[in-house]
Amino acid sequence: MIIDIEKLREDLRQDCFGACFGAGFGGALFESFDIERADDEELIKMALQKGFDLSRYEE
Repeated sequence: MIIDIEKLREDLRQDCFGACFGAGFGGALFESFDIERADDEELIKMALQKGFDLSRYEE
């Protein structure tokens, strides 16, 4: 499976921003910094932990 990593990265970042600014969870803002620095493998692990459906990101 080939994943569109940049789309996944953007969606994870948006998820964090929503948690931070929409739900008031300030820690999510710091998590967005981790998303920016994560390599492909780490990014996929983060997405799976958050319950993202990786099939949506197949190229």
